[in-house]
Amino acid sequence: MKTVVISGYYGYENLGDEALLAAIVSALKAEEADLQIIVLSATPEQTARRYGVESVSRLRVGAVLSALTRADLLISGGGSLLQDVTGPLTIPYYLSIVALAKMLGKPVMFYAQGIGPVNGAFGKRLIKMLADRVEIITLRDAASVEFLRQMGIRRPVIELTADPVFGLDLDEVQGESEQGSEIPVLSTTGKPVMGFFIREWQGLEPCLDALTGLADYMMSEGWEVVFIPMHHPADLTPARAVAGRMKLSPVIIEEGLGFSGLTKLISSLDLVIGMRLHALITAAVCEVPMLGLSYDPKVSEFMDMIEQPVLKDLPGVTQEKMIQAVNGIMANRTVIKQKLHEKREELGRKALRNSQLAVELLYGKRQ
Repeated sequence: MKTVVISGYYGYENLGDEALLAAIVSALKAEEADLQIIVLSATPEQTARRYGVESVSRLRVGAVLSALTRADLLISGGGSLLQDVTGPLTIPYYLSIVALAKMLGKPVMFYAQGIGPVNGAFGKRLIKMLADRVEIITLRDAASVEFLRQMGIRRPVIELTADPVFGLDLDEVQGESEQGSEIPVLSTTGKPVMGFFIREWQGLEPCLDALTGLADYMMSEGWEVVFIPMHHPADLTPARAVAGRMKLSPVIIEEGLGFSGLTKLISSLDLVIGMRLHALITAAVCEVPMLGLSYDPKVSEFMDMIEQPVLKDLPGVTQEKMIQAVNGIMANRTVIKQKLHEKREELGRKALRNSQLAVELLYGKRQ
């Protein structure tokens, strides 16, 4: 039996990252059912129970080393692991896991990662030093491919694929039973429902009034408005900040949702307003029209890739711009849903390429 170790931002109750892990585990098992999967997690017992895998603490060096010793392959990813926006230790942490694996003679795959932003020279040096030593790199966006090529990464196979979440079987995910999967009834009146997925961000304050104005306007036009946390409970703070400024009363989902519950909830929405990347990705998988609010290049790059509207200068965005964008979406809803259907099928095929390459590498089919 082959053993795969997965390293990423897992076990922190961030639904975007948990969706990534669910998608990676599902895709690997679909390719090769007889795999031993070990996940490095902040909450290993919960991760093991939730995904049916073995899991060890990502912060215990001895446990990580023991897992890597047993590994036949290290998967680093998915997600935005190699960036220094969230802190100076992010890149050194994830690349230290890669370095340990290489010291032990293990093959390594960067799995559907989104690279950057990387502002510090030290982080760039680390990426250059270690990325050239891994066996395969798959990336979820063209900007990441260009970033590595500009850094002079040449030796490993680099392939543009898609975010692993696009490879999930939506019916299978929504059929799963999990804690947090029960969702509230958002509207008993038949009103259309708009879901907001916002996060704390240092540039959010200037656009709080615009978000407030949009939410009040939509409710005055007969919509229900609901604020949904992707990262619980952190996302409740900005949601309450907007709701507290509103003239009307929106719904705030106070409890944490599982990924199954999230997909059910998003599927019930008529429109998504999203800062969180994986809220937008999940909306695309559910074929729900959306407006992206780009606090980070990864958001605008994704929205451009799926040819959907995005507001890129958040501090300068006004209520009028938001309302105009939303009205444009609703006026073209049928065309947008058809485009999302096409993109979902295209990106679903590309997403499954990640697991195909991983299993080929695991069994020595790639040179």
